[in-house]
Amino acid sequence: LQPVVDRFYPTDRLMPAGPVDRQSCHAVVSSTASGEPLVVVAAYTDRTAGAIRVLRRGPDGAFAVAADSPPAWLLPGPRCSMQLEDLEADGRPEVFVYFEGRRSATGWVVRWDDAGLTNLTPTRSRDGRDVSLLLDPVVYDLAHEGPLRVIAARETQNTAPGVRASSPAYVYRPGPSGLVEEQAILAVMGFRADVAAASNLRVFRLVTDSSPPLTLRVINGARGGTRRVESLRLELNYRPLEGAGAVNAATEFTTLTVPDPQIENRLTAALTGAPDAIVIVLVEDATPR
Repeated sequence: LQPVVDRFYPTDRLMPAGPVDRQSCHAVVSSTASGEPLVVVAAYTDRTAGAIRVLRRGPDGAFAVAADSPPAWLLPGPRCSMQLEDLEADGRPEVFVYFEGRRSATGWVVRWDDAGLTNLTPTRSRDGRDVSLLLDPVVYDLAHEGPLRVIAARETQNTAPGVRASSPAYVYRPGPSGLVEEQAILAVMGFRADVAAASNLRVFRLVTDSSPPLTLRVINGARGGTRRVESLRLELNYRPLEGAGAVNAATEFTTLTVPDPQIENRLTAALTGAPDAIVIVLVEDATPR
């Protein structure tokens, strides 16, 4: 399939300096009954800019371009990658395209159907073009029912030790015409039971306008009651968090409160359970945004 994708490199839109600059990635979004790719979403870069194309197989077996990203989408380079996520659990996967830079990856979320290529990405306008608000987006199941959530930063930060971050991350849910902002958070962290506690360490910071207390929402396992941990020990800044010990295989959601967080906080998790057992910890502050 890669030679097919490469054959449709958009030379009319991208200008690579040489062969090494012709980067591409792709994902198969639908297949024929026999398993042959039917619709492929492909992204291309020239180390500076990017483009997205939908390739569709015709009755004769040959592929052709079915849709192009419009010029108004400001798609950066220099490399790209893709993954499929069924955000609404409706059997129609959304395509996450990551344009990877030196410090972060800019995410675009698109969907293909017979009506065309739809952009679901929250954006802002810059010089008349649409710029994605999703930096380093990740997908989590925070509710164990309904749609999944997308969590992303809006700006790249390089904060010195002991200094607050300049902005929070944001949680988005699928809406009628794209991803809709749901809330601001300080961090989201996933921990697995097959990872030693010493490696189950995450660091998060308060942001400029953060106010205590912090709320840690602990989500145990996956929807349907699977992948739950049997016990949990959480330490924040090397002190046990009260209430975390109550988490067990019968516990789905737990809320913990931290009245006196530090500017920079270290959260360590020790889990027991099956190797794929997981907990997700969502960190919120008390600042209304």
